[in-house]
Amino acid sequence: MHHIIANIEPMALPLANPWITLDEWDDRVAAEDSECRRLWYATALASTVGVAIAKYRYEHKLSLTALGKMIGMSQRQVTRLEDGEHNPTIETLTRVCDALGLEITITIGPKLATRRVVPKALQRGVCDATDQIVIGVRER
Repeated sequence: MHHIIANIEPMALPLANPWITLDEWDDRVAAEDSECRRLWYATALASTVGVAIAKYRYEHKLSLTALGKMIGMSQRQVTRLEDGEHNPTIETLTRVCDALGLEITITIGPKLATRRVVPKALQRGVCDATDQIVIGVRER
């Protein structure tokens, strides 16, 4: 069974069909020196934090503006965080955690021969794992 997970812009990855399955995504990420793998590492923190903030906002029925006021940011800044296009600074992560009562853990280790599987016990809230980085976000 294949699940379609993403619409990758053809400019980012030259594909005949921009829709790929989860299995195809895993194969591309697993390729040792692929553009997809570099993109995965470059955006792991930003995308995980973005999903966590969007999830928090949705669960608490907050607008972008209301969430921005809680954090001390503009609506545009919150949108950029949720989009996950840029890695947030430590200062930004601290402001988000303080305002929303979140805990973000980032574990970075040496490159592993096989991709890391995150145990269910550690998958509280939002969790992203590569073979070098584990990022977890949960409410305190």
